[in-house]
Amino acid sequence: MAGKLKEPKVITDFNNNPVAILPTGFYFDDDVWDKIWQRFEEKGESLTMEDLHAMFPDDDTVKPRKLVRTGEMDFTGNK
Repeated sequence: MAGKLKEPKVITDFNNNPVAILPTGFYFDDDVWDKIWQRFEEKGESLTMEDLHAMFPDDDTVKPRKLVRTGEMDFTGNK
């Protein structure tokens, strides 16, 4: 099961409440699984991208992305 995720993964608790949403490309293995659950139990609520970045600072998929304002109003990607 170890490796980079090919699609986003939602981890939920036994009540189906979200624990974390892991992005595509995030490296996931048993050690990461244990760390996520440990942090979730400490925090008592869903983990944010900021939480994941603090836990895994070397993983580029959870690093904050800069917003670049272009003034463009076309949000579809079509020009």
